[in-house]
Amino acid sequence: MQPQQTLGVVPLHHQIADALRARIESGELAPGDPVPTIRELSEQWNCAPGSVRSALDVLKAEGRITGGRGKAGVVRTPPRRIRLSIDQSQVQKDLVLRPRTERACQGALEITLGMPITSVHSSARYEQILASAELAQEFEVFVGASLLRRTYEMVDRATRHRLAWSVSYIPVHLIASNPDLLDETKEPWPGGHQHQLYTVGIEIDRFIRSVIATEPTPGERQRWGMESGVPLLCVRSRSIDTDGRVVELSDATYPADRTEFTITEQLSRWASDYPKYDEMRERAGEDVEA
Repeated sequence: MQPQQTLGVVPLHHQIADALRARIESGELAPGDPVPTIRELSEQWNCAPGSVRSALDVLKAEGRITGGRGKAGVVRTPPRRIRLSIDQSQVQKDLVLRPRTERACQGALEITLGMPITSVHSSARYEQILASAELAQEFEVFVGASLLRRTYEMVDRATRHRLAWSVSYIPVHLIASNPDLLDETKEPWPGGHQHQLYTVGIEIDRFIRSVIATEPTPGERQRWGMESGVPLLCVRSRSIDTDGRVVELSDATYPADRTEFTITEQLSRWASDYPKYDEMRERAGEDVEA
């Protein structure tokens, strides 16, 4: 996205921030390059150090530079991008019917992050809970019905930063026929949750997803390795089976600065005999009406 220049009567610190931002976007200042020092910028702009500090604070809040508290500022290196698209769900569904050896080496993490599972420390915690009024309405079960809540976290072994985090819910009665689905020690499951549901005869027909942005806490920023000013995207996914039931509800969280959503909208085509638009005739009709 092309950054917009500050409009109107612009305070000096925003002028400085605009100039540095333009240098970063053009590539003149590349990721990892040092940002000019406060002394250098003060001399260049003939201003007090306070104005420069305010400009650098603006760029830090935007996630463009890092540093501060005695550390020299540098242009931030973009984090590994998380790519989410509609096609990925179909890829994972197709994977369900593949041999176990193939399912074991290509899961959701490899598809979205392009990372091998060996580069990641993953954890899963299972617990049975009673359905709240909200969850009971989602699954069309009675309040207090037994649900399996599963919390997943994946951490980059190299940086120790969180790569993925989600919580999902499934009515226990849907999966009780396969005790392995209630056992967290069976994680990671080759083929992911679609294969888990496949083992109890459930086929996913579609997903309904909604996205909202939230402000992370300082602790969450630390876990994700996020800069200030970057929100979290909370994605709620409803898995609908071929009988039209919500069989799983998942809440996943992603940092906004490293998450890319690809949405393709296929529109229905007009019939082959649709009336052709005639610009001259349309104008003539407007003249007659006038």
